[in-house]
Amino acid sequence: MARLVRLALAVVALLAAVLPAARADLDVIRDPGELQARFSDKTVYGRFPSGDNFREYHAPDGRTAYFQLQCLHAGTWWVTSLPQDFGQIAAGTPIICYDYPTLNDKADPSCFAVGGPVGRERFFPIGGNPDFTGIPSATVERLLPGNPDNLTLDQEGCPGV
Repeated sequence: MARLVRLALAVVALLAAVLPAARADLDVIRDPGELQARFSDKTVYGRFPSGDNFREYHAPDGRTAYFQLQCLHAGTWWVTSLPQDFGQIAAGTPIICYDYPTLNDKADPSCFAVGGPVGRERFFPIGGNPDFTGIPSATVERLLPGNPDNLTLDQEGCPGV
């Protein structure tokens, strides 16, 4: 019996040395309905790694208002599925996407996988170097229901600049 166990362990060790390592997925939201519900009719108060703060209201109809650096941007948001693996994030993972015409010159949406507990979510960018998918590009500090700051969904500008 001991000989059989040693043989099995040797086979496992050999396979581990020969086969490529499996991709480790990030702990992100896997249910598109949960991702949609997490942000619909909510305002995110977040912070970038640089220390800059932002606020973003997600209207249930897919419109959004994003406020950062004294500027307000109107756009749209939606939840979709990642079409193919991206770094540590597996194809089929639900992602949240944003399109802000005043921020995206090429009208390319910015998309993110999202992980973490409610009110402490981390946004992992889909784009750029896939080797960095484990590094969040923004972190939620508070998530409040509704639009408590009355961020307008149809006006833009930088009135304080």
